Amino acid sequence: MNKIRKYESKDKENLRKICIETSGMPTGTETERKFLYLMFNDYYSEVEPENLFVAVNDEDEAVGYILCAEDFDRYVSVFKKTYLPEIRRLGIKYYVMALGELGIHKLFAKKYKAHLHIDILSECQGKGTGTALMNALKSHLKAKGINSLMLSCGMGNKLAIRFYKKNNFRLHRNIMGSCIMVCEF
Repeated sequence: MNKIRKYESKDKENLRKICIETSGMPTGTETERKFLYLMFNDYYSEVEPENLFVAVNDEDEAVGYILCAEDFDRYVSVFKKTYLPEIRRLGIKYYVMALGELGIHKLFAKKYKAHLHIDILSECQGKGTGTALMNALKSHLKAKGINSLMLSCGMGNKLAIRFYKKNNFRLHRNIMGSCIMVCEF
């Protein structure tokens, strides 16, 4: 199993690479890559790096990560001001996708203020890395008085859904092709 540690600024580019490689479109266009960075990576490493844990190999290179926004209202306020305008410049398709993602989370944010994203390189999956990342984040949040999390993933992503259920998430709702998974701890 890989070592888990807190995020360091030197990890940012590796996290971006992992975000792309695990996205399902690793050979996407520069615009698609920029959208993924803005939507699923940069806010967390730039605004809430204290809520980001990294799995590293023996050379201390990131091979996976878990990141979290601990308060949806704060997240959406900063995201709309700083990141959404950049996404809008990428094109209407990306803007609508971003608004959809925000809208889905907003439906459940009163009860589940914190949300997460987790990405692990395929060669490091199935070895306990994801569970170790999840445990590190949950312990960190619990120490801060936060005791619930939510996330969304594609309804067809059976491996991810099984992983989340193994880590005490439950299916809360299916909406617009996404599974909303929640966990209380």
